[in-house]
Amino acid sequence: MRTTLTLDDNLILTLKKKAVEYNIPFKTIVNQTLQRGLEVMEATPKLEKKYKTQGHSLKAKPGYDLNKLGQVADEMEDEVRFKGKV
Repeated sequence: MRTTLTLDDNLILTLKKKAVEYNIPFKTIVNQTLQRGLEVMEATPKLEKKYKTQGHSLKAKPGYDLNKLGQVADEMEDEVRFKGKV
């Protein structure tokens, strides 16, 4: 079958060099290259891993008011800052 393709200049140059190197026509090297590329694509497993996430309760600890999150941050900071200094 005959068709028209637009190829990058560097790709054409590489294919022409390979055709000369293997002493085969340009269209043959193009066909072989496309065929091998398709074979690799088909042989490569598709990465369709399904992920599941597990939900967790985000309830506040007893004694904490979620409307006063600044208080929680301050207490956590104090715990880190003064750990072992009491």
